[in-house]
Amino acid sequence: MDLLKAMQTFRMVVEQQSFSAAARELNLVTSAVSRQVNDLEEHFGCKLLQRTTRSMTLTEEGREYLTGFSDILDRLSDLQDDMTERQKIVAGQLRITSPSHSAAFGLQPVVSTFIQQHPQVKLSWLIVNRFVNLVEEGVDLAIRVGELPDSGLVARQIGTMQVYCVAHPDYLHKHGEPESPQQLTNHQCILDSSNRQPGRWRFQLNNTPRYVSVNSSLDTSSGQLAADFAADGLGIALLPDFMLREHMLAGRLVRILRDYELPAAKVSVVYPANRVMKASLRALIDFLVETGLPDNRITKTD
Repeated sequence: MDLLKAMQTFRMVVEQQSFSAAARELNLVTSAVSRQVNDLEEHFGCKLLQRTTRSMTLTEEGREYLTGFSDILDRLSDLQDDMTERQKIVAGQLRITSPSHSAAFGLQPVVSTFIQQHPQVKLSWLIVNRFVNLVEEGVDLAIRVGELPDSGLVARQIGTMQVYCVAHPDYLHKHGEPESPQQLTNHQCILDSSNRQPGRWRFQLNNTPRYVSVNSSLDTSSGQLAADFAADGLGIALLPDFMLREHMLAGRLVRILRDYELPAAKVSVVYPANRVMKASLRALIDFLVETGLPDNRITKTD
């Protein structure tokens, strides 16, 4: 027997002064209502209602138990209301994760604005270039790039990211411009070693994403440094648009191998589908989706 449910049913019967009327209010059949009251009487070992074909009255025990049941049910309702209100408060600890350099493509200012609007939120931001199991590692939300495999996660897009192959005009004048990704083996390439496969660059070949191995003349764990070295004319780099924007607008870097560029990749917020969502997490997700990431596309002819 569900004791709380039986208490609620008993109180409804008393309020309605009828089993059939209580059944309509509770969307139950009358026999189910009668059975719950009988189970309640059996549980407490006393008669709660005195029933005849024409009337129904509370017994002395019934009046005492009704008072006690109502106190329990009302206190439970107050607790539920209080919890609902507390769940609406945007406060508490949030843990998020994203790949290296993701703060640079405009995510940090968006998160900063959110924290300013909700000062009771405490944020822990883990930046790593590895797969993070959100459930096992207790992380509330991840920022991920590209198409996501089917899983028990929900993904909501907040922006896009384009990857460009670039070089300084002087480098291309001196060494020539490669006409295909395969010709990169004849060039000096600058690698971002924070990537999982820094020496394998991905291009669109015959309408299919394919990897091409490249030779490294210089590598660094900072993509921004790789962009700066390329802008100094030291070699060719393959990097996200947000790292290249300033150099490209200034003419220090130009795009090459345009016909082999991959389509823009989605940037999404990802979170577990079946986890009870706290108000702070819901507010952050909605804020990120509504605000979105800045547009890093290059508008100047390059």
